[in-house]
Amino acid sequence: MTGLASSTKLTLFTLASGRSGTSYLADFFARNVQQCYSTHEPYLIPGNPVLFGKPIDWNTRGNDKALVPILERKCRFIANCKAPVYFESNHAFLKAFNRHAGALLKNPGFIHLVRHPGKVAKSELLREQLARRMHIPFVDYTSDTGERYFRWALTGKEEIFQYYAGHTLSRFQFYLLQWIEIEYRATQLIKQNEWQDRVFFIDVDAQLKDEAILRQMLGFFDVRHKPRFHMDLRRNKTPFVGPTIMTAQDELEMRWVMENLPDAYRVLLKGEPYSKCSGWAISNWLSGDRK
Repeated sequence: MTGLASSTKLTLFTLASGRSGTSYLADFFARNVQQCYSTHEPYLIPGNPVLFGKPIDWNTRGNDKALVPILERKCRFIANCKAPVYFESNHAFLKAFNRHAGALLKNPGFIHLVRHPGKVAKSELLREQLARRMHIPFVDYTSDTGERYFRWALTGKEEIFQYYAGHTLSRFQFYLLQWIEIEYRATQLIKQNEWQDRVFFIDVDAQLKDEAILRQMLGFFDVRHKPRFHMDLRRNKTPFVGPTIMTAQDELEMRWVMENLPDAYRVLLKGEPYSKCSGWAISNWLSGDRK
Protein backbone atom coordinates (compact mmCIF):
# COMPACT_ATOMS: atom_id res chain seq x y z
CA MET A 1 0.00 0.00 0.00
CA THR A 2 1.16 3.51 -0.78
CA GLY A 3 -1.08 5.10 1.86
CA LEU A 4 -0.29 8.79 2.48
CA ALA A 5 2.42 8.70 -0.16
CA SER A 6 -0.35 8.60 -2.75
CA SER A 7 -1.88 11.78 -4.14
CA THR A 8 -5.30 10.12 -3.79
CA LYS A 9 -7.11 9.90 -0.49
CA LEU A 10 -6.73 6.50 1.15
CA THR A 11 -10.17 5.03 1.87
CA LEU A 12 -10.22 2.21 4.42
CA PHE A 13 -13.16 -0.08 5.16
CA THR A 14 -13.44 -3.17 7.31
CA LEU A 15 -14.49 -6.45 5.75
CA ALA A 16 -16.40 -7.94 8.65
CA SER A 17 -19.59 -9.30 10.12
CA GLY A 18 -21.18 -7.56 13.03
CA ARG A 19 -19.92 -8.54 16.49
CA SER A 20 -16.39 -8.89 15.11
CA GLY A 21 -14.51 -6.08 16.79
CA THR A 22 -15.48 -3.19 14.53
CA SER A 23 -16.24 -0.89 17.49
CA TYR A 24 -12.88 -1.70 19.10
CA LEU A 25 -11.01 -1.00 15.86
CA ALA A 26 -12.91 2.27 15.31
CA ASP A 27 -11.90 3.44 18.78
CA PHE A 28 -8.30 2.44 18.08
CA PHE A 29 -8.24 4.55 14.91
CA ALA A 30 -9.94 7.50 16.59
CA ARG A 31 -7.43 7.56 19.47
CA ASN A 32 -4.22 6.62 17.74
CA VAL A 33 -4.24 7.45 14.01
CA GLN A 34 -3.38 10.95 12.88
CA GLN A 35 -4.69 12.88 9.87
CA CYS A 36 -7.57 10.42 9.58
CA TYR A 37 -11.32 10.85 9.49
CA SER A 38 -12.52 7.87 11.53
CA THR A 39 -16.07 6.62 11.96
CA HIS A 40 -17.76 3.41 13.03
CA GLU A 41 -21.36 3.35 11.82
CA PRO A 42 -22.05 6.94 10.72
CA TYR A 43 -25.51 7.44 12.16
CA LEU A 44 -26.85 10.98 11.98
CA ILE A 45 -23.88 12.29 10.01
CA PRO A 46 -25.36 14.42 7.21
CA GLY A 47 -24.33 13.24 3.79
CA ASN A 48 -22.79 9.95 4.95
CA PRO A 49 -25.35 7.13 4.64
CA VAL A 50 -24.95 4.37 7.24
CA LEU A 51 -26.25 1.75 4.72
CA PHE A 52 -28.32 -0.36 7.13
CA GLY A 53 -31.95 -1.14 6.37
CA LYS A 54 -33.22 -0.63 2.82
CA PRO A 55 -29.80 -0.40 1.11
CA ILE A 56 -29.17 -4.00 2.22
CA ASP A 57 -32.45 -5.11 0.65
CA TRP A 58 -31.78 -3.07 -2.50
CA ASN A 59 -28.37 -4.73 -2.84
CA THR A 60 -29.87 -8.19 -2.42
CA ARG A 61 -32.56 -7.52 -5.01
CA GLY A 62 -30.20 -5.75 -7.41
CA ASN A 63 -32.24 -2.55 -7.22
CA ASP A 64 -29.40 -0.32 -8.37
CA LYS A 65 -31.71 2.53 -9.32
CA ALA A 66 -32.34 3.06 -5.60
CA LEU A 67 -28.98 1.84 -4.26
CA VAL A 68 -26.34 3.49 -6.44
CA PRO A 69 -27.32 7.12 -5.66
CA ILE A 70 -26.93 6.32 -1.93
CA LEU A 71 -23.48 4.81 -2.51
CA GLU A 72 -22.45 7.76 -4.68
CA ARG A 73 -23.53 10.12 -1.90
CA LYS A 74 -21.25 8.27 0.53
CA CYS A 75 -18.38 8.48 -1.94
CA ARG A 76 -18.89 12.24 -2.29
CA PHE A 77 -18.76 12.57 1.48
CA ILE A 78 -15.49 10.62 1.57
CA ALA A 79 -13.99 12.70 -1.24
CA ASN A 80 -14.91 15.94 0.54
CA CYS A 81 -13.27 14.94 3.83
CA LYS A 82 -10.17 17.07 4.30
CA ALA A 83 -8.15 14.35 6.03
CA PRO A 84 -5.90 12.29 3.68
CA VAL A 85 -7.23 9.04 5.20
CA TYR A 86 -10.86 7.99 5.63
CA PHE A 87 -11.61 4.99 7.86
CA GLU A 88 -15.00 3.35 8.42
CA SER A 89 -15.53 0.15 10.44
CA ASN A 90 -19.08 -0.62 9.39
CA HIS A 91 -20.40 -4.15 8.85
CA ALA A 92 -23.02 -2.71 6.48
CA PHE A 93 -20.25 -2.31 3.88
CA LEU A 94 -20.34 -5.92 2.66
CA LYS A 95 -24.11 -6.06 3.07
CA ALA A 96 -24.84 -3.09 0.82
CA PHE A 97 -21.71 -1.89 -1.01
CA ASN A 98 -19.92 -5.05 -2.19
CA ARG A 99 -21.25 -5.14 -5.77
CA HIS A 100 -20.29 -1.55 -6.56
CA ALA A 101 -17.12 -1.02 -4.53
CA GLY A 102 -14.87 -1.80 -7.49
CA ALA A 103 -16.42 0.92 -9.63
CA LEU A 104 -16.96 3.60 -6.98
CA LEU A 105 -14.06 3.44 -4.53
CA LYS A 106 -10.78 5.21 -5.31
CA ASN A 107 -7.54 4.04 -3.69
CA PRO A 108 -9.23 1.68 -1.22
CA GLY A 109 -7.73 -0.46 1.51
CA PHE A 110 -9.39 -3.09 3.67
CA ILE A 111 -9.01 -4.62 7.11
CA HIS A 112 -10.45 -8.12 7.08
CA LEU A 113 -11.71 -9.05 10.55
CA VAL A 114 -12.54 -12.71 11.11
CA ARG A 115 -13.95 -13.98 14.40
CA HIS A 116 -15.09 -17.50 15.33
CA PRO A 117 -18.26 -17.99 13.24
CA GLY A 118 -20.26 -19.63 16.03
CA LYS A 119 -19.44 -16.83 18.44
CA VAL A 120 -20.40 -14.23 15.85
CA ALA A 121 -23.73 -15.97 15.19
CA LYS A 122 -24.50 -16.39 18.90
CA SER A 123 -23.56 -12.78 19.67
CA GLU A 124 -25.69 -11.50 16.78
CA LEU A 125 -28.60 -13.58 18.07
CA LEU A 126 -28.24 -12.30 21.63
CA ARG A 127 -28.03 -8.70 20.41
CA GLU A 128 -31.24 -9.05 18.39
CA GLN A 129 -33.05 -10.74 21.27
CA LEU A 130 -32.04 -7.93 23.61
CA ALA A 131 -33.21 -5.26 21.15
CA ARG A 132 -36.61 -6.93 20.94
CA ARG A 133 -36.95 -7.46 24.70
CA MET A 134 -36.20 -3.78 25.27
CA HIS A 135 -38.68 -2.79 22.54
CA ILE A 136 -36.10 -0.57 20.85
CA PRO A 137 -37.90 1.38 18.12
CA PHE A 138 -37.14 1.02 14.42
CA VAL A 139 -35.28 -2.28 14.74
CA ASP A 140 -37.32 -3.52 11.78
CA TYR A 141 -38.00 -1.84 8.47
CA THR A 142 -40.43 -2.54 5.64
CA SER A 143 -38.95 -3.28 2.24
CA ASP A 144 -40.31 -1.75 -0.95
CA THR A 145 -42.16 -5.02 -1.55
CA GLY A 146 -43.73 -5.17 1.90
CA GLU A 147 -41.50 -7.62 3.82
CA ARG A 148 -40.33 -6.85 7.35
CA TYR A 149 -36.63 -7.26 8.04
CA PHE A 150 -34.27 -6.71 10.98
CA ARG A 151 -32.42 -3.49 10.17
CA TRP A 152 -28.85 -4.72 10.73
CA ALA A 153 -29.08 -8.16 9.10
CA LEU A 154 -29.25 -9.63 5.64
CA THR A 155 -32.76 -10.35 4.40
CA GLY A 156 -32.64 -14.14 4.11
CA LYS A 157 -33.33 -13.80 0.38
CA GLU A 158 -29.65 -13.98 -0.51
CA GLU A 159 -28.50 -16.94 -2.62
CA ILE A 160 -26.88 -18.88 0.22
CA PHE A 161 -30.20 -19.17 2.06
CA GLN A 162 -31.87 -20.67 -1.01
CA TYR A 163 -29.74 -23.81 -0.62
CA TYR A 164 -31.59 -24.44 2.65
CA ALA A 165 -35.08 -23.87 1.27
CA GLY A 166 -37.47 -26.42 2.74
CA HIS A 167 -35.61 -26.50 6.07
CA THR A 168 -36.62 -24.49 9.10
CA LEU A 169 -33.52 -22.62 10.21
CA SER A 170 -33.08 -21.36 13.75
CA ARG A 171 -32.13 -17.71 14.12
CA PHE A 172 -28.68 -18.88 15.21
CA GLN A 173 -28.35 -20.78 11.92
CA PHE A 174 -29.54 -17.71 10.02
CA TYR A 175 -26.72 -15.67 11.54
CA LEU A 176 -24.23 -18.43 10.86
CA LEU A 177 -25.19 -18.43 7.17
CA GLN A 178 -24.98 -14.65 7.20
CA TRP A 179 -21.37 -14.91 8.46
CA ILE A 180 -20.54 -17.33 5.66
CA GLU A 181 -22.15 -15.06 3.05
CA ILE A 182 -20.23 -12.04 4.35
CA GLU A 183 -16.94 -13.96 4.14
CA TYR A 184 -17.80 -15.12 0.63
CA ARG A 185 -18.45 -11.52 -0.40
CA ALA A 186 -15.19 -10.39 1.18
CA THR A 187 -13.11 -12.90 -0.75
CA GLN A 188 -14.99 -12.29 -4.01
CA LEU A 189 -14.54 -8.53 -3.68
CA ILE A 190 -10.81 -8.96 -3.21
CA LYS A 191 -10.42 -11.50 -6.00
CA GLN A 192 -12.57 -9.78 -8.63
CA ASN A 193 -10.81 -6.44 -8.19
CA GLU A 194 -7.31 -7.90 -7.68
CA TRP A 195 -7.04 -6.14 -4.34
CA GLN A 196 -5.00 -8.84 -2.60
CA ASP A 197 -2.23 -6.35 -1.82
CA ARG A 198 -4.73 -3.91 -0.29
CA VAL A 199 -6.00 -6.16 2.50
CA PHE A 200 -4.67 -6.61 6.02
CA PHE A 201 -6.06 -9.68 7.79
CA ILE A 202 -6.74 -9.86 11.53
CA ASP A 203 -7.74 -13.01 13.39
CA VAL A 204 -10.04 -11.26 15.87
CA ASP A 205 -9.88 -13.88 18.61
CA ALA A 206 -6.07 -13.93 18.68
CA GLN A 207 -4.80 -10.65 17.22
CA LEU A 208 -7.21 -7.74 17.53
CA LYS A 209 -5.91 -6.59 20.93
CA ASP A 210 -2.26 -7.25 20.07
CA GLU A 211 -0.50 -3.89 19.91
CA ALA A 212 2.25 -5.31 17.68
CA ILE A 213 -0.31 -6.51 15.13
CA LEU A 214 -2.10 -3.14 15.14
CA ARG A 215 1.21 -1.35 14.65
CA GLN A 216 1.97 -3.69 11.74
CA MET A 217 -1.45 -2.89 10.28
CA LEU A 218 -0.80 0.85 10.32
CA GLY A 219 2.58 0.27 8.73
CA PHE A 220 0.95 -1.81 6.01
CA PHE A 221 -1.25 1.16 5.07
CA ASP A 222 1.51 3.71 5.69
CA VAL A 223 -0.65 5.95 7.87
CA ARG A 224 0.61 8.34 10.52
CA HIS A 225 0.03 7.45 14.15
CA LYS A 226 0.99 8.39 17.68
CA PRO A 227 4.31 6.96 18.90
CA ARG A 228 2.60 5.32 21.88
CA PHE A 229 -0.80 3.72 21.45
CA HIS A 230 -3.79 4.25 23.70
CA MET A 231 -5.05 0.69 24.19
CA ASP A 232 -7.82 1.14 26.76
CA LEU A 233 -10.41 0.88 24.01
CA ARG A 234 -14.16 0.52 23.71
CA ARG A 235 -15.59 -2.97 23.70
CA ASN A 236 -19.15 -3.08 22.42
CA LYS A 237 -20.52 -5.64 24.87
CA THR A 238 -24.16 -6.65 24.79
CA PRO A 239 -25.73 -5.31 28.01
CA PHE A 240 -26.91 -7.83 30.62
CA VAL A 241 -25.19 -10.68 28.76
CA GLY A 242 -21.98 -12.37 29.87
CA PRO A 243 -19.33 -13.97 27.66
CA THR A 244 -20.56 -15.46 24.40
CA ILE A 245 -20.85 -19.21 24.99
CA MET A 246 -21.91 -21.80 22.46
CA THR A 247 -24.11 -24.57 23.82
CA ALA A 248 -24.16 -28.21 22.74
CA GLN A 249 -27.29 -27.40 20.72
CA ASP A 250 -25.48 -24.54 18.99
CA GLU A 251 -22.66 -26.92 18.07
CA LEU A 252 -25.12 -29.40 16.58
CA GLU A 253 -26.89 -26.71 14.59
CA MET A 254 -23.58 -25.34 13.35
CA ARG A 255 -22.33 -28.75 12.26
CA TRP A 256 -25.55 -29.40 10.32
CA VAL A 257 -25.25 -26.08 8.45
CA MET A 258 -21.59 -26.65 7.63
CA GLU A 259 -22.06 -30.22 6.47
CA ASN A 260 -24.80 -29.11 4.07
CA LEU A 261 -22.94 -26.16 2.59
CA PRO A 262 -22.64 -25.96 -1.21
CA ASP A 263 -19.21 -26.87 -2.52
CA ALA A 264 -18.16 -23.31 -3.40
CA TYR A 265 -18.56 -22.22 0.20
CA ARG A 266 -16.90 -25.35 1.58
CA VAL A 267 -13.82 -24.81 -0.61
CA LEU A 268 -13.67 -21.18 0.48
CA LEU A 269 -13.75 -21.94 4.20
CA LYS A 270 -11.15 -24.70 3.99
CA GLY A 271 -8.58 -22.29 2.54
CA GLU A 272 -6.78 -19.21 3.81
CA PRO A 273 -7.25 -17.12 5.84
CA TYR A 274 -9.71 -19.37 7.70
CA SER A 275 -7.33 -22.32 7.91
CA LYS A 276 -4.89 -20.09 9.82
CA CYS A 277 -7.29 -18.85 12.49
CA SER A 278 -6.14 -19.86 15.95
CA GLY A 279 -8.30 -21.65 18.49
CA TRP A 280 -10.78 -22.94 15.93
CA ALA A 281 -10.78 -24.53 12.51
CA ILE A 282 -13.58 -24.62 9.99
CA SER A 283 -12.54 -28.15 9.07
CA ASN A 284 -13.89 -29.30 12.45
CA TRP A 285 -17.38 -28.66 11.13
CA LEU A 286 -16.78 -29.53 7.47
CA SER A 287 -15.51 -33.05 8.06
CA GLY A 288 -18.81 -34.82 7.45
CA ASP A 289 -20.27 -35.84 4.11
CA ARG A 290 -22.59 -33.29 2.55
CA LYS A 291 -26.18 -34.54 2.44
